[in-house]
Amino acid sequence: MAGAWRRAKCVAAAWALAAACGLAVGAGTADVQGRVVYVDDGDTVVMLLADKSQMKVRLASIDAPESSHTNKEKGRVGQPYSENSKQYLAKLVKGLDVTARCFEKDRYERDVCELFVGGESANKQMVMAGMAWANQYSGGRYLRDKSLMKDEEAARAARLGLWKGAAPVPPWEWRKVCWGEGRCDAGL
Repeated sequence: MAGAWRRAKCVAAAWALAAACGLAVGAGTADVQGRVVYVDDGDTVVMLLADKSQMKVRLASIDAPESSHTNKEKGRVGQPYSENSKQYLAKLVKGLDVTARCFEKDRYERDVCELFVGGESANKQMVMAGMAWANQYSGGRYLRDKSLMKDEEAARAARLGLWKGAAPVPPWEWRKVCWGEGRCDAGL
């Protein structure tokens, strides 16, 4: 009985701590409130939280054109339309208060989240505007929101954003062929 009471007190303390830090915890998700202070590329931002800590967020379910990220690494050429994608995301979220519905951390320790501004999903808006793909890497393993496939099809049909190009290359293919194999001129 004492162990059950102790566990209950620990759970209650964890919920109180989460609430104090601006987290709303649900089944497998956490909602975090903050302000976007930096846009790294078309699918990664940095949020400033109420406690003045920063949180790096990778937008869930989408994959935007790769930027070079650094001029120091050889072979890290950015994709066409990467700067446009970054600027569009900045217009949507930079300097604004957002809610990040977070699911997990990725291999780079970024929180993988859907960002909401005024109740609208920035992730969805990026795909609808043709500024990102619905993430089909690894057979769609990272695509939480399947409705983004229809949004991508609509943007493609309307030739919006990156779909204005003749044959846009998905970022997962760019990373493999250009960055991984060093064949950035291989018809990409």
